[in-house]
Amino acid sequence: MSRPTQSVAARTEVESVLRCEAARPQPLFLPAIYEHKAWFIGSTPSAISRDADLLARALLAEFEAVGPDALVVGVDVYNLEAEAVGCEVTFYEGNDTSIPGITHGDHGIQPGDDLTQAPLPNPLRDGRMPVNLMAARQVRRELGDDYWLRGAISGPFSLAVNLVGAETLFMACVDEPEWVHGLLAYANRIIKRFAQGYIDAGAELVVFDSQASPELLSPGMFAEFVLPVMQDLTQWAAGQGVRDLPLIIGGNTTPIAERLIETGCNNLLCDFTADFERWASLCRTHRRALRRNLAPHLLVNGTPEEIHAAAQREVARGRDLPGFIMGTAVIPFGTPLANILAVKQACADAA
Repeated sequence: MSRPTQSVAARTEVESVLRCEAARPQPLFLPAIYEHKAWFIGSTPSAISRDADLLARALLAEFEAVGPDALVVGVDVYNLEAEAVGCEVTFYEGNDTSIPGITHGDHGIQPGDDLTQAPLPNPLRDGRMPVNLMAARQVRRELGDDYWLRGAISGPFSLAVNLVGAETLFMACVDEPEWVHGLLAYANRIIKRFAQGYIDAGAELVVFDSQASPELLSPGMFAEFVLPVMQDLTQWAAGQGVRDLPLIIGGNTTPIAERLIETGCNNLLCDFTADFERWASLCRTHRRALRRNLAPHLLVNGTPEEIHAAAQREVARGRDLPGFIMGTAVIPFGTPLANILAVKQACADAA
């Protein structure tokens, strides 16, 4: 497949940014496109999330239309691991563009359950894991090895929420902390299985764990429950040859910024509500790449001119920061292409 009309970074350029080797005049552009992939081929999130060929087509259409410096293999990125071990997912038929989601009700695991021998998924067989892995292989064949292709995996805390339910998990953090540690260890074993499938398919990894945001989980609980298991996941990934591991936690993560540095992940998210200056200082000191997001309401409701101006301001703030990346909040299905390309243009203008 030919390169898109918009230029994209080669793998070595992406790796240089992630490893903070030097400030790059034109920042990497990594928009958060998941369910919106379906829009590029006139399909729906439920359809492409269940069909490897459709998902691959949507990914390649996103590549052609937007030219991001990396693609993410994933649609409803928090559901795959939970579904593969038995949680039910609601899909939508026809022209319904709603995002698939875990069905409310009995999640199958209760506080106190012994999870040491709980089942682990086979990523080549269970749930929709094979859909994502087959799509990753197809896209890798089309785009070659010189492009950064990432497979979406859940973070341990977000997977735990899907396995037992949010209210149950938060109560257990207080009442049964040792059991929660065991639950998170089980979640981590599941995630590693899926991650290994992506690695074998020729993809890199990106971890999504927004249920661990300080807007939902206190900084103290993050340090107690999430940090150790994320450190374990990062160390495991490094042992599989994954040198660059992004961690995506949305919201104002400033209160846990130092803990996120300690996870060992080398590409961290500074969302639109987070303190850019504080984040930039920490990332400069600890040599971590920083992705800055634009606000979702601006991407949906702003004009391309307004979006371009806002992106230019953020790009200017990160101009001298090694590892600076320009991103977006999750782009809703149907967002005008011109709005996304306005951010891409702001990155190009900085060169």
